[in-house]
Amino acid sequence: MTTSLRAFVLTALLSPAVVAAHAHRPSANPPMPPPAPSPPADAVCVDAGQVLGPADFDVEAGQVVADSSAVLLDDGRVRIYVFAQGKGVVCAISTGTDGLAFVREEGARMPDGHGMPRAVRLTDGRWRLFFTTGGGIGSATSGDGLTFTREAGMRMTSEAAGFDSDTAAGGQTSGATVVALADGRYRMYFSDLPRPGDPPGHHLVKSAVSTDMLAWTIEDGVRLGEGAATITESSEHPDAIANADGTLTLYYGRFGGPGSGGVEGLYQSTSTNGLTFEQETYTGLFHGNDPAALRLPDGTLLVYYGQFDPGIGGTIRVARCAARPAAERTRRR
Repeated sequence: MTTSLRAFVLTALLSPAVVAAHAHRPSANPPMPPPAPSPPADAVCVDAGQVLGPADFDVEAGQVVADSSAVLLDDGRVRIYVFAQGKGVVCAISTGTDGLAFVREEGARMPDGHGMPRAVRLTDGRWRLFFTTGGGIGSATSGDGLTFTREAGMRMTSEAAGFDSDTAAGGQTSGATVVALADGRYRMYFSDLPRPGDPPGHHLVKSAVSTDMLAWTIEDGVRLGEGAATITESSEHPDAIANADGTLTLYYGRFGGPGSGGVEGLYQSTSTNGLTFEQETYTGLFHGNDPAALRLPDGTLLVYYGQFDPGIGGTIRVARCAARPAAERTRRR
């Protein structure tokens, strides 16, 4: 989803009452994105089509389904958690093991006012769902991945993250993406998010560590975006995946606005230590955002991502991706 449409989702998460009063929806004729450039011949990702949209969750055409989180189930199928406008966090399950076609699962996992889900499998087989709500990032747990119980407190507050909170929608954080570390701890990556009315750009990715996924300590510095050591272009809503060689790849949206240079859309960057990201690569997914990376048992790497189609609304698409680009196209700063 583009940054301007992200503001609509953000407003819904922060204040359902304000949403009702201000008709939380894209305009009847939202602006079309610029024509998509031809993907590079050696593009990291190749789009494989739409997998979910508003009609799949009885959401009005033109409204938003966004912010997917994909997990692998024991039977080899894939479950996707998404934010559906007016519904909250809902989910769908794949009809096969290739993760390319889905049917919705009834009910809501979290009610309206919760969004940007990220699901993590716990060592005891349960699931923890991180989500964005007013004030920061919360969490809930489930034995079956369908019925969740909210955990007390917040996993990350906007204040702890150091994000600006000078407006009603300020200081909001993206849903957390969490990876296990070799020393038994966990690392969370998250970003700030556009505020309604803000111009595009100026977003950044930070990280925090935890021993139990409940109490988190912010790590020094910025991973991506303004203040980062190398990649300083605006970066938002990351998703992390660990690689077999011990490295970690972040997928993220980059929408810098006029004059920022480069193609807007979904990017990736790989780090050897999870803290310093020195190179980034355009995936070839133009205007893609809100990624969810999943590696299937056969080694296939899928990236689910959001786009907005004015005739349909917010949609979830899927791409088959290479773990490494055939030739790095880098931007060093």
